[in-house]
Amino acid sequence: LCNGAVLSAHFGDSRADAAAKATLARRYPGRAVEQLNIDRLGTGGGGIHCVTQQQPVP
Repeated sequence: LCNGAVLSAHFGDSRADAAAKATLARRYPGRAVEQLNIDRLGTGGGGIHCVTQQQPVP
């Protein structure tokens, strides 16, 4: 979760990705649901959390 949005992984299965996006949209009304391709992160064992934590405040 972030300000005004929900970030989610996109896995390339259009039906499953659409279902996941719809579920997140229902669970978090008023927030944009953005799905990100994490293929490169996933091959190294990481995910969205791994690249978004510890972001310094300007």
